[in-house]
Amino acid sequence: MRSLSVGPALSAGVTRTVAAGAIASYGLVYLNARRLLPDTIFRDAEKIEQQMAGADTYAGSSFDVAGQLFTAIGAGLDPFVMGIGAWLLWFLYRDARRPGLMAAATLLGVACVFFNLFVASKDTLVVAMALLVATGARQGRPIRMWLALLLPYTAYAVLLRPYYALILGLALALYLLTRLGPRRRIVALGVALLALMLVPPAILHTLQVARDLAVQYLQFQSPYGARTSFLNPYPLDSLPGFIGNYLYACLRLNLTVLWHPGVKEAAMQFWLWLAAWPAFRAVAGGVAGRAQASPASLPACLVMAHVAVSMLFEPDLGSYMRHLSALAPLSMLLLRPVTRQ
Repeated sequence: MRSLSVGPALSAGVTRTVAAGAIASYGLVYLNARRLLPDTIFRDAEKIEQQMAGADTYAGSSFDVAGQLFTAIGAGLDPFVMGIGAWLLWFLYRDARRPGLMAAATLLGVACVFFNLFVASKDTLVVAMALLVATGARQGRPIRMWLALLLPYTAYAVLLRPYYALILGLALALYLLTRLGPRRRIVALGVALLALMLVPPAILHTLQVARDLAVQYLQFQSPYGARTSFLNPYPLDSLPGFIGNYLYACLRLNLTVLWHPGVKEAAMQFWLWLAAWPAFRAVAGGVAGRAQASPASLPACLVMAHVAVSMLFEPDLGSYMRHLSALAPLSMLLLRPVTRQ
């Protein structure tokens, strides 16, 4: 990632001009999104829109709750989504003072906007939460950063996606682990391993079965399909099976090109490495005792928590990338410190 710092320095005027141009372009496309963009990006949003229109097809589900939230916003929903999009693009570009960083901001931003910010969806809110955390970290205000993490993530877990409680808990655990001394770190890892061994088989099954159900839907019901989808290869209700399935998913999702070589898959894989590598490096350095405490350490732990939890249930490369794309502000925040090391 040091190569991102190569090249001439760009002035604040240049980066702000690029940011303004990106925001204007985004606004124009947003206003014509239904005509210009593929139907695939509107799949989940259409379920929410059905609930907003008064249907009860998904009553009691997270789509219903999201529909109620967006209904409360009312006529301001489109400005709300566009405002998040403009905020994202400004955040990504304003400090991209090298050509490499500018290119990284573009790659991260295009994916995030494409998947999450042309229509109101549950992941639109995740982008906003990531921006709150990243902004607090960028400003060097720990209290604001912690509040931006704890309050929105807790509310999101309660109202929309319960597994976000697992993401939040894992992020806090990783953060604590990077702050412990070597001996305490070993003890903490031992306790975590013991706790994993005591998890009931029913919970292990619940954590993994979502992938198999999603793959079965993609294979037999979805009109879109999923070429890179895969099933869990081992039993779901045992610890060895859980570990085997998790390691297999780690390989399939992060080295998809080994199973499905192709230009599209390689491009998506590169994007994932760009988005996740700075966080992995920061957390690994913290666990090994090499990294210094900084405002970016908590965002790094949060990104890695998202990655780790996603590998429990993501059925294919596209879904994996789509969910992680909402973390673009955190990835960009972490790319900047990496390039200065």
